[in-house]
Amino acid sequence: MLRRKTLHPQLAAQLALLEGVSKLFHPNVETVLHDLQTGKIAAIYNNLSRRNVGDPSAVSKFIGDKIEKFPDVFEPYYKLNWDGRRFKCVSTTVRDETGKPIGIMCVNFDTSIFQDIQKQLDHLLSVGNEETLNPIEQFTEDWQQRVNECISNYLKENHVTIKALSKIQKGETVNRLYNHGLFNYRNAAMYISEQLQISRATVYNYLKTEKGTEV
Repeated sequence: MLRRKTLHPQLAAQLALLEGVSKLFHPNVETVLHDLQTGKIAAIYNNLSRRNVGDPSAVSKFIGDKIEKFPDVFEPYYKLNWDGRRFKCVSTTVRDETGKPIGIMCVNFDTSIFQDIQKQLDHLLSVGNEETLNPIEQFTEDWQQRVNECISNYLKENHVTIKALSKIQKGETVNRLYNHGLFNYRNAAMYISEQLQISRATVYNYLKTEKGTEV
Protein backbone atom coordinates (compact mmCIF):
# COMPACT_ATOMS: atom_id res chain seq x y z
CA MET A 1 0.00 0.00 0.00
CA LEU A 2 1.26 3.45 -0.91
CA ARG A 3 -0.26 6.83 -0.09
CA ARG A 4 0.54 10.50 0.27
CA LYS A 5 0.86 11.97 3.75
CA THR A 6 -1.20 15.09 3.02
CA LEU A 7 -4.44 14.95 1.08
CA HIS A 8 -7.62 16.94 0.79
CA PRO A 9 -10.01 15.55 3.44
CA GLN A 10 -12.43 14.34 0.77
CA LEU A 11 -9.64 12.39 -0.91
CA ALA A 12 -8.30 11.00 2.34
CA ALA A 13 -11.79 9.73 3.13
CA GLN A 14 -11.58 7.41 0.09
CA LEU A 15 -8.38 5.62 1.12
CA ALA A 16 -10.04 3.02 3.35
CA LEU A 17 -12.52 2.15 0.61
CA LEU A 18 -9.79 1.74 -1.99
CA GLU A 19 -7.69 -0.42 0.34
CA GLY A 20 -10.71 -2.55 1.21
CA VAL A 21 -11.60 -3.17 -2.44
CA SER A 22 -8.02 -4.16 -3.26
CA LYS A 23 -7.98 -6.62 -0.34
CA LEU A 24 -11.37 -8.08 -1.19
CA PHE A 25 -10.35 -8.88 -4.76
CA HIS A 26 -6.65 -9.54 -4.14
CA PRO A 27 -4.57 -10.38 -6.12
CA ASN A 28 -6.57 -9.39 -9.20
CA VAL A 29 -7.53 -5.79 -8.45
CA GLU A 30 -5.43 -2.65 -8.19
CA THR A 31 -6.94 0.57 -6.84
CA VAL A 32 -5.49 4.01 -7.50
CA LEU A 33 -6.29 7.51 -6.27
CA HIS A 34 -5.37 10.42 -8.56
CA ASP A 35 -5.08 13.93 -7.09
CA LEU A 36 -6.38 16.45 -9.63
CA GLN A 37 -4.96 19.34 -7.63
CA THR A 38 -1.37 18.14 -7.97
CA GLY A 39 -1.76 16.06 -11.13
CA LYS A 40 -0.07 13.13 -9.41
CA ILE A 41 -0.89 9.68 -8.06
CA ALA A 42 -1.87 10.08 -4.41
CA ALA A 43 -2.28 6.44 -3.39
CA ILE A 44 -2.08 2.97 -4.89
CA TYR A 45 -3.01 -0.44 -3.45
CA ASN A 46 -1.99 -3.88 -4.71
CA ASN A 47 0.33 -2.28 -7.19
CA LEU A 48 0.04 -4.22 -10.45
CA SER A 49 1.00 -1.41 -12.81
CA ARG A 50 4.41 -0.58 -11.30
CA ARG A 51 3.51 3.04 -10.65
CA ASN A 52 4.38 4.97 -7.51
CA VAL A 53 2.86 7.63 -5.33
CA GLY A 54 4.03 10.98 -6.71
CA ASP A 55 4.22 9.77 -10.31
CA PRO A 56 2.50 12.04 -12.83
CA SER A 57 -1.13 11.09 -13.22
CA ALA A 58 -2.66 10.33 -16.61
CA VAL A 59 -5.50 12.68 -15.72
CA SER A 60 -3.07 15.61 -15.25
CA LYS A 61 -3.54 16.51 -18.92
CA PHE A 62 -7.15 17.37 -18.21
CA ILE A 63 -7.36 20.91 -16.89
CA GLY A 64 -9.88 23.67 -16.54
CA ASP A 65 -13.25 23.13 -18.15
CA LYS A 66 -12.49 19.50 -19.03
CA ILE A 67 -12.20 18.56 -15.36
CA GLU A 68 -15.40 20.41 -14.52
CA LYS A 69 -17.23 18.21 -17.04
CA PHE A 70 -16.07 14.92 -15.48
CA PRO A 71 -19.02 12.58 -14.79
CA ASP A 72 -19.48 10.98 -11.38
CA VAL A 73 -18.81 7.56 -12.93
CA PHE A 74 -16.90 6.93 -16.15
CA GLU A 75 -17.91 4.07 -18.41
CA PRO A 76 -15.82 0.89 -17.88
CA TYR A 77 -12.95 0.46 -20.33
CA TYR A 78 -10.03 -1.85 -21.07
CA LYS A 79 -6.32 -1.06 -21.01
CA LEU A 80 -3.11 -3.06 -21.37
CA ASN A 81 -0.76 -3.31 -18.43
CA TRP A 82 3.02 -3.01 -18.84
CA ASP A 83 3.30 -6.84 -18.96
CA GLY A 84 0.57 -7.31 -21.56
CA ARG A 85 -2.18 -8.26 -19.16
CA ARG A 86 -5.58 -6.83 -19.98
CA PHE A 87 -7.25 -4.75 -17.27
CA LYS A 88 -10.92 -3.88 -17.11
CA CYS A 89 -11.15 -0.50 -15.43
CA VAL A 90 -13.69 1.89 -13.99
CA SER A 91 -13.14 5.38 -12.62
CA THR A 92 -15.20 7.63 -10.36
CA THR A 93 -14.86 11.32 -9.60
CA VAL A 94 -14.22 12.60 -6.08
CA ARG A 95 -15.61 16.09 -5.41
CA ASP A 96 -15.08 18.63 -2.67
CA GLU A 97 -17.86 20.21 -0.62
CA THR A 98 -18.64 22.61 -3.47
CA GLY A 99 -18.95 19.83 -6.05
CA LYS A 100 -15.65 20.61 -7.74
CA PRO A 101 -13.72 17.52 -8.98
CA ILE A 102 -10.58 17.07 -6.88
CA GLY A 103 -9.66 13.44 -7.52
CA ILE A 104 -10.24 10.28 -9.51
CA MET A 105 -10.56 6.80 -8.01
CA CYS A 106 -9.68 3.95 -10.36
CA VAL A 107 -10.35 0.25 -9.93
CA ASN A 108 -8.28 -1.86 -12.33
CA PHE A 109 -9.31 -5.49 -12.63
CA ASP A 110 -6.82 -7.99 -14.08
CA THR A 111 -8.91 -10.18 -16.40
CA SER A 112 -6.03 -12.36 -17.61
CA ILE A 113 -6.88 -15.23 -15.26
CA PHE A 114 -10.39 -15.41 -16.68
CA GLN A 115 -9.10 -15.18 -20.25
CA ASP A 116 -6.90 -18.20 -19.53
CA ILE A 117 -9.89 -20.04 -18.04
CA GLN A 118 -11.96 -19.15 -21.10
CA LYS A 119 -9.28 -20.53 -23.41
CA GLN A 120 -9.17 -23.77 -21.42
CA LEU A 121 -12.96 -24.06 -21.46
CA ASP A 122 -13.04 -23.42 -25.21
CA HIS A 123 -10.44 -26.14 -25.66
CA LEU A 124 -12.33 -28.49 -23.34
CA LEU A 125 -15.68 -27.95 -25.06
CA SER A 126 -14.33 -28.01 -28.60
CA VAL A 127 -14.73 -31.20 -30.66
CA GLY A 128 -12.97 -29.93 -33.76
CA ASN A 129 -15.77 -30.38 -36.26
CA GLU A 130 -19.13 -29.51 -34.72
CA GLU A 131 -20.89 -31.57 -37.41
CA THR A 132 -19.07 -34.79 -36.60
CA LEU A 133 -21.52 -37.62 -36.00
CA ASN A 134 -21.61 -39.82 -32.95
CA PRO A 135 -18.95 -42.45 -33.78
CA ILE A 136 -21.07 -45.20 -32.26
CA GLU A 137 -23.91 -44.32 -34.60
CA GLN A 138 -21.51 -44.35 -37.54
CA PHE A 139 -20.56 -47.97 -36.90
CA THR A 140 -23.90 -49.32 -35.74
CA GLU A 141 -27.19 -49.25 -37.61
CA ASP A 142 -30.00 -47.47 -35.84
CA TRP A 143 -32.84 -49.16 -37.69
CA GLN A 144 -35.51 -47.54 -35.51
CA GLN A 145 -34.25 -44.13 -36.57
CA ARG A 146 -34.43 -45.26 -40.20
CA VAL A 147 -38.02 -46.39 -39.67
CA ASN A 148 -38.90 -43.01 -38.18
CA GLU A 149 -37.29 -41.14 -41.06
CA CYS A 150 -38.97 -43.31 -43.67
CA ILE A 151 -42.41 -42.76 -42.13
CA SER A 152 -41.74 -39.04 -41.69
CA ASN A 153 -40.75 -38.67 -45.33
CA TYR A 154 -43.95 -40.39 -46.46
CA LEU A 155 -46.06 -38.10 -44.29
CA LYS A 156 -44.33 -34.99 -45.66
CA GLU A 157 -44.69 -36.13 -49.25
CA ASN A 158 -48.39 -36.78 -48.83
CA HIS A 159 -49.13 -33.83 -46.50
CA VAL A 160 -50.77 -36.06 -43.96
CA THR A 161 -50.42 -37.02 -40.29
CA ILE A 162 -50.21 -40.48 -38.75
CA LYS A 163 -53.77 -40.27 -37.46
CA ALA A 164 -55.08 -39.16 -40.86
CA LEU A 165 -53.50 -42.02 -42.83
CA SER A 166 -56.01 -43.99 -44.85
CA LYS A 167 -55.80 -47.78 -45.09
CA ILE A 168 -54.27 -47.45 -48.55
CA GLN A 169 -51.68 -45.00 -47.30
CA LYS A 170 -50.82 -47.22 -44.35
CA GLY A 171 -50.34 -50.08 -46.77
CA GLU A 172 -48.09 -47.92 -48.94
CA THR A 173 -46.05 -46.93 -45.89
CA VAL A 174 -45.61 -50.55 -44.85
CA ASN A 175 -44.61 -51.42 -48.40
CA ARG A 176 -42.03 -48.64 -48.46
CA LEU A 177 -40.55 -49.83 -45.17
CA TYR A 178 -40.37 -53.36 -46.54
CA ASN A 179 -38.60 -52.17 -49.71
CA HIS A 180 -36.04 -50.38 -47.55
CA GLY A 181 -35.23 -53.63 -45.79
CA LEU A 182 -36.57 -52.45 -42.47
CA PHE A 183 -38.41 -55.67 -41.70
CA ASN A 184 -35.12 -57.53 -41.54
CA TYR A 185 -34.57 -56.52 -37.93
CA ARG A 186 -35.78 -58.34 -34.87
CA ASN A 187 -39.02 -56.88 -33.47
CA ALA A 188 -39.28 -54.55 -36.47
CA ALA A 189 -42.93 -55.43 -37.12
CA MET A 190 -43.84 -54.59 -33.52
CA TYR A 191 -42.02 -51.27 -33.65
CA ILE A 192 -43.57 -50.33 -37.00
CA SER A 193 -47.05 -51.21 -35.80
CA GLU A 194 -46.58 -48.91 -32.80
CA GLN A 195 -45.43 -46.04 -34.98
CA LEU A 196 -48.32 -46.44 -37.42
CA GLN A 197 -50.78 -46.98 -34.55
CA ILE A 198 -52.03 -50.29 -35.93
CA SER A 199 -51.76 -53.89 -34.76
CA ARG A 200 -48.91 -56.15 -35.71
CA ALA A 201 -51.41 -58.46 -37.41
CA THR A 202 -52.54 -55.55 -39.58
CA VAL A 203 -48.93 -54.87 -40.54
CA TYR A 204 -48.58 -58.47 -41.68
CA ASN A 205 -51.83 -58.26 -43.61
CA TYR A 206 -50.60 -55.20 -45.46
CA LEU A 207 -47.43 -57.06 -46.33
CA LYS A 208 -49.33 -60.07 -47.62
CA THR A 209 -51.57 -57.83 -49.68
CA GLU A 210 -48.81 -55.69 -51.10
CA LYS A 211 -46.06 -58.27 -51.52
CA GLY A 212 -47.90 -61.59 -51.48
CA THR A 213 -45.34 -62.89 -49.06
CA GLU A 214 -44.78 -63.83 -45.44
CA VAL A 215 -42.57 -61.90 -43.07
